[in-house]
Amino acid sequence: MIRFLLIWFYGVLLAVSPASGRTEYRLGGTDGNPWQASLSLEKAGTYVVLDENGQEVRRVAVGTTPHGAGTDTLIDFSRTSIRPRFIDPGVNMALTDPESEDLEIPLLYTGGEVQTTDPCIHVGQQTPLAKKMFDGNAATAFFRPFAQDPERPPGFGEGWGTLDLPKAVVVDFGAAVPVNRIRFYPRLGRKDNALLIQEFRDPRPPLEAFGEDSFAENFLAWYEIRSGDNSPAFSAGPCDLVGEAKGLPWVEYSDSRLKVLKTTRENLDVVVDLRFPPRSIRWLTLRPFPLRTWEIAEFEVYGEGFVEQTFLITQILDFGKPVNWGQIRWSGERPPGTQVEIRTRTGETPDPSLYFVRSIEGDLRPITLEEYNKIDPTGRLPTVYDAENWSFWSPPYDFAAGQEGTPLLSPGPSRYTQLAIRFFSTFKAAPWLDQLTLQFGETPSAQKVVGEIWPIEVGSFAPTTFTYVVSPTFQQGDIGFDHLEILTSTRADTIRSVKVGEDEVDLGRFPPLVLDDRIVVAFPQLKDEKKDSFKPIEVVFDAVVLRFGTKFTGWIFNSIDPDQIKQQVEAGNATFRFSGDVLAVKTPLGGQFLVDVEIFPNPFTPNGDGINEELTISYKLREVAVEQPVTLAIYDLSGALVRELPPRRTKSGVFRYIWDGRGAEGQLVPPGIYLYNLSLKAEKREARSGVLSVAY
Repeated sequence: MIRFLLIWFYGVLLAVSPASGRTEYRLGGTDGNPWQASLSLEKAGTYVVLDENGQEVRRVAVGTTPHGAGTDTLIDFSRTSIRPRFIDPGVNMALTDPESEDLEIPLLYTGGEVQTTDPCIHVGQQTPLAKKMFDGNAATAFFRPFAQDPERPPGFGEGWGTLDLPKAVVVDFGAAVPVNRIRFYPRLGRKDNALLIQEFRDPRPPLEAFGEDSFAENFLAWYEIRSGDNSPAFSAGPCDLVGEAKGLPWVEYSDSRLKVLKTTRENLDVVVDLRFPPRSIRWLTLRPFPLRTWEIAEFEVYGEGFVEQTFLITQILDFGKPVNWGQIRWSGERPPGTQVEIRTRTGETPDPSLYFVRSIEGDLRPITLEEYNKIDPTGRLPTVYDAENWSFWSPPYDFAAGQEGTPLLSPGPSRYTQLAIRFFSTFKAAPWLDQLTLQFGETPSAQKVVGEIWPIEVGSFAPTTFTYVVSPTFQQGDIGFDHLEILTSTRADTIRSVKVGEDEVDLGRFPPLVLDDRIVVAFPQLKDEKKDSFKPIEVVFDAVVLRFGTKFTGWIFNSIDPDQIKQQVEAGNATFRFSGDVLAVKTPLGGQFLVDVEIFPNPFTPNGDGINEELTISYKLREVAVEQPVTLAIYDLSGALVRELPPRRTKSGVFRYIWDGRGAEGQLVPPGIYLYNLSLKAEKREARSGVLSVAY
């Protein structure tokens, strides 16, 4: 119903306005910029300007800034859509590039890296040798001879990983991936170990991949493997000075922050092939107990399924000038058990961070990024978020609403924006996005619009009279506006008045629209840089507030805007009459979720005479941010269930149930006294009960 009324309302506006086109930036799909373009350091593609017939008029380049840290973890870009990567069970995720620089062991499949628990000073000695475990060449090995110290007990001597200084190999996949198998083995001979090679399970290296000589006797008899998901917070490596400055540790041998996957001191298998139920693993450590000479030719890791958590953060997108954000829209699928989180933020500067250095006097002095990067990482002060010029990340958008388009929650006009997309999958199912579209207007309605509401605190959940004031700032070229939309979350009871400056708007000539969760008011157009700047628009209305901190978000728009873009109102000082400068309203903390339960008429008479035929049970649901089920059940005085009405999944709001006096089989119930039970089945269950009467 709400959508129908909005379409009708805006349709009336369009009927008296010029034909409209639109301006869009598209990622993915058959007609959008490639998803990878949003990660580019140079250019993020183009936005397209369309006429009223949907025909392309022109394209404009979209740039990027070097401050966005655009990145992704295990996203599948193989189609025009994006989705979490599916881990192929036949791919060794621990395979590296043997031609890479000596001090690096990059993982080709996941983008992670292999290192060791050695301190930074020893990395250059051990890491290049460990690379032979991951190079895909079964004829080379990470070989560690053991020399017993004759003056010490057995097991003490020379060799990497002695009991004096145990060490471990650290595999960091860069993100948690589904792992169900680990295999490792020493160098095997084609002739001497032919039977053993034939017993390899798929994927099985070809016989010619092995050398002539057998070193099977060097198999690893004692070892410990530990694993961890994304939870442990480690630095990027033993030489990561930035991570060290932040207090992040590097992985230790037998690290207690990782769980033991397998430990044994009785291994007799030359080829170790561990299989286990799939689990999300980012960190793997292999610690040998070298009581004798040992080696590993290949250490292989396999898995199967979708990566459970992946994300994509675009570069900061530069649209060349401040634009007025309209709707965000996407197409895609979200199978049961999966989730997609999409967030946005907008800004007025190319860099959302501020950089400081402490002067000799102890004061903080702002510096440039270039100056900041010249400071030793261990001596850098933390960066500060530029909240004056950048919005914070928006709450996640409702995925279903975005399929048809939903207003961009981040404020505008602004020149810069950034997108963050996070996928939550199961091993067997994953969501995906085909195309994401940002709709915007190249010309804003106003340079800035600030608003505030009063009162900012209510003492009950009864209707309250609010005053909502917005103040615009114009400059030459702005298209102006003649409508204000206010999100009320619940249905407003009454719109008492609308004023522009000192003039009261004739509500007969400019009738307001009251919907279930918002109001829309109209007035003569404002756009003049001198005459209309700072002219307040004041709306007085009655509404119920059922959630602490409910934000009365507002938007302005112009009925003659060819793009039909709504510009968000920012919280600020819109009038000296009020001191709140906010758009959010506080309610009493604590208390019940189901409040103001009323039943009427009582008794009611469902006898077919058209009078008092139905019973209405109205209630208010407060402090519920995520949809929860509410049910209504009717019982007789013996406690027997007479009727249970279908449950409703709702957030905070004002609702009602209607009972027609009939039982579960559709028959009218006998006259008498009955009990009702209204129940909220949330994490904290709550119910309201009462008595009602049926008479004939």
